[in-house]
Amino acid sequence: MIRQFHILAFTHKYLEISDIGKFHREGERLTSLLEDCKNQCRIDELVYLSTCNRVEFIFFTEEKVNEAFLKKFFSAFLQTKKSEIKWAQSHVKTYHAVEALRHLFNVISSIDSLVVGEREIITQVREAFEQAEKEKLAGDFSRVVFKSAIETAKMVFTKTRVAHNPISVVSLAFRELMSLKLPTTSSILVIGAGKTNSVLTAYLKKKGY
Repeated sequence: MIRQFHILAFTHKYLEISDIGKFHREGERLTSLLEDCKNQCRIDELVYLSTCNRVEFIFFTEEKVNEAFLKKFFSAFLQTKKSEIKWAQSHVKTYHAVEALRHLFNVISSIDSLVVGEREIITQVREAFEQAEKEKLAGDFSRVVFKSAIETAKMVFTKTRVAHNPISVVSLAFRELMSLKLPTTSSILVIGAGKTNSVLTAYLKKKGY
């Protein structure tokens, strides 16, 4: 099973956020694209993880994940011009087998996060799997891996000091915004309707904005 486990990742560690945004998709459109990828690339199970700072495709397949595979995968997902597909092929970070498992554990434990120690990633990874399972994109293999990853993350947060000073990207942004000492009558434009912005606007409301 582990030899069939792979991850294709686009993250903040080596890409601009705007570049990662090329791979953000939502709703029925996302489900349709993932089904295309799954069918065209002979993928057995596929989980799509999307956060502010990363997009990762986590999957099981018996196919060789080589350049031909990547071309077919990104052609199915992006459905755009060849230059964009080639860009994806040349900038994706690939993980295989044990290396992929280690990467997933690092991600869910927030070791790979922009802000090390933030707990939101556990929920994001769990919801990514649950959504894939709901859409019948993932099954038993993914369930075993993600259950193990979640349990490992909980252990890391409980038995280490990684979250000794718990913080998140949202709280950092909110702290920076508060440092500006804007009057509560100020108009603040929030671009986007993701969870990060939803939490940020909730913080602002509590402060009277």
